[in-house]
Amino acid sequence: MSTLPVTTRTAASTAAKSAPGNGLPGPATAGSRSARDKGSRLWLAGLCLLGVLGLLALLAPLAGSPYTIHTDSLTADGLPAGIGADGHPLGTDAIGRDLLARSLHGLRATLVIALVANITSVGLGAVVGLVAGFYQGWIEQCLMRLVDVFLSIPTVLSGLALASIVGRGTTGIIIVVTALYWAWTARLVHGETLRLRNRGYVEAALAHGVRRHTALRRHVLPHLSTVLLNVATLNGAAVVVVGAGLSYLGAGIQPPTPEIGNMLADGSDSMTYAPHTLFIPLALVIATVLAFVLIAEGLNRRNPLSERRSWLDA
Repeated sequence: MSTLPVTTRTAASTAAKSAPGNGLPGPATAGSRSARDKGSRLWLAGLCLLGVLGLLALLAPLAGSPYTIHTDSLTADGLPAGIGADGHPLGTDAIGRDLLARSLHGLRATLVIALVANITSVGLGAVVGLVAGFYQGWIEQCLMRLVDVFLSIPTVLSGLALASIVGRGTTGIIIVVTALYWAWTARLVHGETLRLRNRGYVEAALAHGVRRHTALRRHVLPHLSTVLLNVATLNGAAVVVVGAGLSYLGAGIQPPTPEIGNMLADGSDSMTYAPHTLFIPLALVIATVLAFVLIAEGLNRRNPLSERRSWLDA
């Protein structure tokens, strides 16, 4: 007969049932499952929001031309039409251009810049971080000192300076944003590569004669997919803000071509008598940034190794 007290036997039985491997979730397993479920909901919400914005951008030509000036939409005092006006669901801007058409075309330009600049900046930063972290030596020193130089320059000042050199427009702002954000990705990927470089399976592969670029491709790069995906989503939010900010300051896409940033600049000039010209592009910026943030936060919560908490935690 067992000599354990009843309470001790009960506690031991409960612990055994909750132990990993017996098919029953313990407290830690239930907590991680709850975090993954919440991450799935956040990721799906952000993806749906980004999908809706992308669909609106694709349907922009159906809203009409963003350059046509509708003089009949202005009031007798010369004020723009408000939201809900006949033929102009979102009203018009200060000179009579349809705000729905300009908003959708501006959203398309913003998303194109965010997508292309995000791909180029993350791709360039990932290559630099991988090479520097894996090969080390003088290659690492040269590349990471270059990264330090780019990280030390203020974003806005360097963006304005680069825009004056490469020119204004879609191509120019993509080059500027790529130059501003590749170094952040390189720094993160470099640190993660250093951690993976010292793993036993990587050292064993190199000891058995596997070439460095082969070990990098087979044993290091696949483990960076989660990091790169999180960096890309958070980088997307930053790219949207910086791209719109440069256009707002006059260093990006120039009017009359619509872009969310220059629409914000136009709306700020007419805010006192037509506040909708500012609030509509501002809402599009907030929605786009929120979509990227939700996707990044959802991916982070789905990662079982992540312990980071954020403002979305209950």
